[in-house]
Amino acid sequence: MCTFRSMYFNGRFVVNLAQFAEQLGVESNQLIALTQCSISELQAEECRLDAEIYNRFIEEAVRLSEDELFGLHAGENMNLAAAGLIAQIAHSSSTVKQALDYCCEFANLGCNALPTRLEEDQDYFKLVLEPNSLWQQQSAESVLHTVYGYLAFSVREFQSLTNSKKYPIEVWMKSQPPNNVEELQRVLGCSVQFNKAEFAILFRKEDINQEVRTSDYALLKVLVDHAYQKLANLHKGKGFYETVRRSVVNLVRPEFPTIEEIAAHLNMSVRTFQRKLKNEGYSYKDIVDELRREFAFGYLKKPELTISEIAYLLSYSDASAFIRTFKRWTGKTPVQWRMEN
Repeated sequence: MCTFRSMYFNGRFVVNLAQFAEQLGVESNQLIALTQCSISELQAEECRLDAEIYNRFIEEAVRLSEDELFGLHAGENMNLAAAGLIAQIAHSSSTVKQALDYCCEFANLGCNALPTRLEEDQDYFKLVLEPNSLWQQQSAESVLHTVYGYLAFSVREFQSLTNSKKYPIEVWMKSQPPNNVEELQRVLGCSVQFNKAEFAILFRKEDINQEVRTSDYALLKVLVDHAYQKLANLHKGKGFYETVRRSVVNLVRPEFPTIEEIAAHLNMSVRTFQRKLKNEGYSYKDIVDELRREFAFGYLKKPELTISEIAYLLSYSDASAFIRTFKRWTGKTPVQWRMEN
């Protein structure tokens, strides 16, 4: 279903991935069917897919294409126009730095599970990618291929902004090296370091401070105002809800924090906390149940965890309580779901 979820991914982006997969011999309709949306629905500006559907789409695209660098090659071949409004803003910016700053600020318009930030070091600028930790638990493969695609697309966008064949200084990966490291370095045009503490692209300062030849201040102002409005509409009524979700995830240990602990963490009384959530149409139980479900799917993809261990990690009194709840969510037992996924 195309809707707003706690983690969401742009429908148009998924269509582009399906079209690229077709170039590799994959039936694009087979992939599109996994989204439970038609192509016209996916191409609608407001279409957002939740993480479970997006992850299944990526995992199947990788399996069917038999390409261990599927995300990288998709990013290398994707039309720059696929970035839509964000690309327009970047090309209307005065400098590459301003373009990257806006790209980081408006990244949520396409996907809220992969925020980015631009940091200045003494010798370089660093564009850091920060995949959502819950998404990482659900599908490390989906995260990795999305990062691959982001890196490849960013290098191409960087060259387009600088109107040159310049490449980054280096790329850092928070993962093990693939079998074909040489291909990864060919596409990114630089050395790639693995098992780092973060995903990041390092750029020369003189390149980031370079002017953008297509800059247009008047157009930029219009586009940025439009982007801010889209962000406001996207998160309308969910500001405090998102704050609470992030706080819960940060305080899981592994049992979920109580409502009293979360309220204290946010420096407010329980009554005020409940009222603010109610104003956005939620209760604390809604958020914990939602997170339990999302964590459950991630844990079930880890074969080393038993059902009893997962029940403990999700703060259930025993395995049977978890099994009953999971069957209510999906119509299947955790074992059945695990075997099918």
